[in-house]
Amino acid sequence: MSNTKTTTVHHLVGKRFMGRTPDGMQVMIDGEERAKTGMNPMEILLNAVGACAAFDVVEMIRKRRLDLVSYRIELEGDRADGTPAFFTDIRAHHVIDAPGLKQEMAERFVDLAMNKYCSVAGSLNASLSFDVELLHAPPTD
Repeated sequence: MSNTKTTTVHHLVGKRFMGRTPDGMQVMIDGEERAKTGMNPMEILLNAVGACAAFDVVEMIRKRRLDLVSYRIELEGDRADGTPAFFTDIRAHHVIDAPGLKQEMAERFVDLAMNKYCSVAGSLNASLSFDVELLHAPPTD
């Protein structure tokens, strides 16, 4: 059975648009060069890859009953030459501060999130790679 999602993109002016979901959530989408009011579509897509993976990483950390002090994902995406200029490679640097989380487990969480559970990444034809940096001292055995 399919799970259909809907949204409507409204043209505002020039290369400015607003995406709105049926429940009223909105995002500004902007392709203007100056005085931008939002991200361009490819920036939104790159952020969506990070956020999608992050949802799962945060949940896996929560299930281990670890405190998540901070977490960010720094993303870079290489685009093909020409049109369409789709992403060919996406690199994600996950920076996690969760005392008690070991490097091996953090890498497993991120690998599962990015390569198995993330529907956004799974929808792309880009090569995905990642690394993990833990900010807390590793636990002693």
